[in-house]
Amino acid sequence: MAFHVSTVFSSPTTLAVGKSLTVASIGVFAGIAVSFNTIIMPSLRKVSNQTALPIWANSYNTAKDLQVGLILTSLVAGSSVYYKTENPYFLAGSLIMTSIVPYTFGLLMPINRTLIGILEGTRTGKHSDDGNLDELFVKWDLLHFGRTIMSMVALGLTLYGTFSVKTFVVRK
Repeated sequence: MAFHVSTVFSSPTTLAVGKSLTVASIGVFAGIAVSFNTIIMPSLRKVSNQTALPIWANSYNTAKDLQVGLILTSLVAGSSVYYKTENPYFLAGSLIMTSIVPYTFGLLMPINRTLIGILEGTRTGKHSDDGNLDELFVKWDLLHFGRTIMSMVALGLTLYGTFSVKTFVVRK
């Protein structure tokens, strides 16, 4: 009895795992994004800037690596599900998640660098103008909400693709 790798990748179990990984990775990303917009950022605006900035930086640094892994997982798993089934909802969800990367680099990274610079200035004792910290937090939160919306749309699409009554082709 010969073992063929192509048999493993075309099995129903592998397809179910791919769908589950795609939905789970997008869902976890969306959950983190929602928690930043609805819990972390509103809470930070209720404390002093000297307290809020290190907490924001810690939360940002903790979530950053996890979210990169989640985006990569959604891209690989969702693309493989699309390849096997031609289900466009998985491709769309994966591409939306991937589009979060340039969105983040273009719009959020300048603010991230400014916030980290202010934090490093306060740690080294250098005078840093944190007068616009509230404004930066509001702007960051608003732009981050774009990531939240994109991840929620991607989650909705992949969930729809998972439970869609339309049967998509399964490539062997």
